[in-house]
Amino acid sequence: MSNVKTVEPHKSSLGMDANIAVLITYLGGVVIGWLPAIGYVSWLVPLIIFILEKESDFVRFHSMQSLILNAVGALLGLIIVIFSGAIATTFFYSPAAGLGFLGILSLLTTIISIVILVFAILAVINGFKYKEYKIPVIGNLAEKLSVKFKGVTGKSE
Repeated sequence: MSNVKTVEPHKSSLGMDANIAVLITYLGGVVIGWLPAIGYVSWLVPLIIFILEKESDFVRFHSMQSLILNAVGALLGLIIVIFSGAIATTFFYSPAAGLGFLGILSLLTTIISIVILVFAILAVINGFKYKEYKIPVIGNLAEKLSVKFKGVTGKSE
């Protein structure tokens, strides 16, 4: 965490402190992600904040990072649901084997959800302290995308 950049406390263009906007972008996505059926659109909360934020690069970075985190979680969850359906159909005549595989997939889903939650909590804690914490693997991508789309949704400088 030695490469964590700290920014000065400031207001977001959304009319709130930037660290509160960061908190909303992560927690909004995580809370929706845990809800049955609508969890697959948990990436909408950070996407909306990313589009609406016009001035704070700090908020835009964290919202893009949260967007990627939640989109990956939703995609993995959808793949597991489809795979679970295929397993349930395949093992229709062998319920014990089917239940075993479904149990493993259920455990995998839980592990993925916990990993996403842990990274979101770490990002919230750091973001609340005005630190640009990069989640491993997706942090650099989020930084590049938030800069790339700045002229599209943010204020051009």
